[in-house]
Amino acid sequence: MEKNNFKSYINLSDEELVRLIRKSDETAFKILYEKYLPKIRTMTYSFQGLGYDVEDLVQEATIGFFTAINVYNFKGSAFSTFCYTCMRRMLISLVRKAGRKKALPNSSIIYTDETFFDFVSTTDPESDYIAREDFERLKDRINSELSPFERDVLYYYLLDFDYSGISDILKISKKSVDNAIQRIRQKLR
Repeated sequence: MEKNNFKSYINLSDEELVRLIRKSDETAFKILYEKYLPKIRTMTYSFQGLGYDVEDLVQEATIGFFTAINVYNFKGSAFSTFCYTCMRRMLISLVRKAGRKKALPNSSIIYTDETFFDFVSTTDPESDYIAREDFERLKDRINSELSPFERDVLYYYLLDFDYSGISDILKISKKSVDNAIQRIRQKLR
């Protein structure tokens, strides 16, 4: 990276850097990543006492950073606020997911292509098959019965975002989030 090129980016806001990154600007990505790397490391310290490898924690927080770049919509909250929320949620999700799985042997987990659905396998292949079929039916119902907006709300809800977090991400009121959750519950009953 050339010094002059670097200097032209240094005074850009996070939001401006995100716009450039989405246009495949590698220099903008390097600058934004270097800016957030200390925060990624700091954020992982509070999770280190839970038995996780530091590298794994940094990787999860970094995934949250990448997610923030790809999902941020430039309205409402600052990118930094949104990014920190995404990174924190990824770390919390890791802890919760690992907490659920610790009580089960690894062979008892059925991995799916959906990041937010985990089903526990039994030792009975017939029950496994039925669980997979139920899962596929649920996915079909979600895709056919929910609007794209409701699917977005459900996605963040299942990632354990609270109403306030969902409203910040989707730039809607908390009441709209609550209404969407109620409609989702009615439709999926």
